[in-house]
Amino acid sequence: MTSPSPTLARNLRHDVEGLRAIAVGTVLLYHLHTPGISGGFAGVDVFFVISGFLITSALLREVQRTGTVSIVNFYARRARRLLPAASVVILFTLVVGWFVLPASSRSNLLTDVFGSTLYVVNWVLSSRSVDYLAEGSGVSPLQHYWSLSVEEQFYLVWPLMILIAVVLAARFRLRVVRTMLLLLSLLGVASLVWSVVLTSTDPATAYFVTTTRLWELAAGAVLAFAVPWLAGLSRLVAQQAVAAGLAMILVSVTLYDQSTPWPGSAAILPVLGAVLVIAAGVPGHPTVVGRLLSLPPMVWIGGLSYAIYLWHWPLVVLAEAQWGELGAPVLVGLGVLSILLAWATKVLVEDPIRFRTSLTSRPWRSLAMGGLTMAVICGVTGAAWVSRPSLEDAVTTPGAAALVADPDASTWQRIEDPSTAYTRTGPLQPDPALARDDIPSYYDDECQIAQGEPDPDPDCVYGVPGAETEVVLWGDSKLGQYFAGYDAIAKEEGWRLTTYLKSSCAATVAGHHMEDCNQFGRTVVDTLVTQEDPPHLVIMNSGSGPKPELLEGMITAATALQDAGIPVLVMMDNSSPGKEIYECAAENLDDLRACDFPLDEPQGGQLMTSLSEATGAVLLDPREWICPDDAVCPVAIGGQLIYRQGSHITDTYARSLTPFLYRQLSSLGFTQATAQEIELDDVPQRDSE
Repeated sequence: MTSPSPTLARNLRHDVEGLRAIAVGTVLLYHLHTPGISGGFAGVDVFFVISGFLITSALLREVQRTGTVSIVNFYARRARRLLPAASVVILFTLVVGWFVLPASSRSNLLTDVFGSTLYVVNWVLSSRSVDYLAEGSGVSPLQHYWSLSVEEQFYLVWPLMILIAVVLAARFRLRVVRTMLLLLSLLGVASLVWSVVLTSTDPATAYFVTTTRLWELAAGAVLAFAVPWLAGLSRLVAQQAVAAGLAMILVSVTLYDQSTPWPGSAAILPVLGAVLVIAAGVPGHPTVVGRLLSLPPMVWIGGLSYAIYLWHWPLVVLAEAQWGELGAPVLVGLGVLSILLAWATKVLVEDPIRFRTSLTSRPWRSLAMGGLTMAVICGVTGAAWVSRPSLEDAVTTPGAAALVADPDASTWQRIEDPSTAYTRTGPLQPDPALARDDIPSYYDDECQIAQGEPDPDPDCVYGVPGAETEVVLWGDSKLGQYFAGYDAIAKEEGWRLTTYLKSSCAATVAGHHMEDCNQFGRTVVDTLVTQEDPPHLVIMNSGSGPKPELLEGMITAATALQDAGIPVLVMMDNSSPGKEIYECAAENLDDLRACDFPLDEPQGGQLMTSLSEATGAVLLDPREWICPDDAVCPVAIGGQLIYRQGSHITDTYARSLTPFLYRQLSSLGFTQATAQEIELDDVPQRDSE
């Protein structure tokens, strides 16, 4: 093992290492659920400032020494510094996570390994954070790599900006440093403004995306430019600045909490605090806070901060996945283990590679090492990805049809003992690991309108799009789960199937707690009652609980349609397992009945019943083919897994219900096909779409 370079030792600031210790300490204590550290997430913002300052200081020294920046050398140094430890933790998380996380989480785990390895996982997490279908997907053990991705994306751009500044300065006879500072300042101001705007409108996205965090790195980078001016600070000013800065950081990590919109304007406090602490140490005056930060234990922890940050989060997440909620002693043990693993990683992996002469003397070797490491991880992950079960496999199990006593009867009756159709052992279709992915195809067309979006999409038309006869599906995803069946019926009957399906939004014009749902519903009603040819049928639903104001809004909507001569049917909600029951199925393939759950009143059950009674609209109720028992509900029937996200039905099982829905519509006189013409095997397959 080689020793740290003299240059590194000469440029090391002990107070900054101590600030690193505070940053990682607050993050660690926050994730270990330590009382009083409710805003420990702000430690990441402190890290951003430190990184921006240190890396830009090094780049400035290179520009002043050589007149330019070596992109190859810069990225080679980053590869040696970051990739070894990061890769070790990624591989550990992949292997351990594969065995201890629920099987349904493996797709996300593999995606996050790809994203973390390529330093784009923050965008992956941003997309997942606003994905309605990702609810219940669990916390990623690599979620903390989002901050590393933000940093590396900044450092992908920043050296290039410096080169641009060098070229512009030479072309227009400007000062290089001033040009660099101007470009950086413009980037930082734009990012801060965008951070405030996006945090107020879309906080889930704002937390992860690079564009809302660049200003924090830029703040540290701008500070690096100010070093010559800061060198003249008096000792009194330095004392006051460092004390104020540390106070700002401590206020942030103790008074902020998860309800604080973040990053936005609230992040200015810890960022400014970090800037003041670093700035106060530039003149080299001894200060009380500076001495505390420079204590040997603080410097030691600061030197381990990167590896501590890498190790602590997957240890916590994987331990919780294995043993459930963790008590204080276990959490303390995980904290200690994080530090021990960080020390071992630094001594055995980080430093030997970072300072190895054979790598430092030839930058291309460092880049080759980094590329090879990333390629190996991506290759292992890719092999695991292709070995997963697939939804493309043909469905060969009967599903709900297994409950029918006599398939040739004019009216289908259930078998005498429905439990004999309950699947007791695996395998299942779909595989529980793919439950969350087993969704209706209209999601791929972005026809499940997102929360916050008040306008319907006029292009969400299926069945036979040019047909004169129109049938409308209006409601939330609990109606949309039957889309494949209604689409198949529409094609068979020659209907134009128009979908007005919006996440968590009942078919209402008023009374919903989200105003965009009410506005969406008013637009739907106005469209339907004013169009030249009224729909043949409108099917309405809600998966929401019974609220008087919501019921009134739905009654108003249904009555408006009926007054316009439009028939209305109401789709009954189905019972809920109360948890992600497919995870139970994945863990109990040898005894699926262990996953039975008590029959309950569906969340939207009373609401739909009341709506039907108030308007006279017929209630379509497929529950007897989903939970036939009067006491408990099974997780699988006829070889098919019933549930995916929450209480939603898998697309596979919903397809098996198509003949039952078709016959109900036929008995009500809405179809040309008679009940006798509709057979149990009239189930749409995915490959037929």
